[in-house]
Amino acid sequence: MSVDPNIDYLSHDPEDSEELSEDPAIRRAQETERKIRGALATKDKPLRDDETTAERLRRSGEEARAEDSAQDSGDSVGAED
Repeated sequence: MSVDPNIDYLSHDPEDSEELSEDPAIRRAQETERKIRGALATKDKPLRDDETTAERLRRSGEEARAEDSAQDSGDSVGAED
């Protein structure tokens, strides 16, 4: 069996823990990778007929921002007490 000399041994391993790095640059890359993997079509979550992966990624980003703003507004209501 031959060994590929171009293998990136630092690339993502699905068995890695979900713990984010303390390095901000690596953390941003990990978060971007998570978003992109979430937007990819899977057997359980196929693309719609009129949807592209880029559109799904954009839509999921908008949904995440909406959830964050909803949580922030909920947090600020409790903080006023």
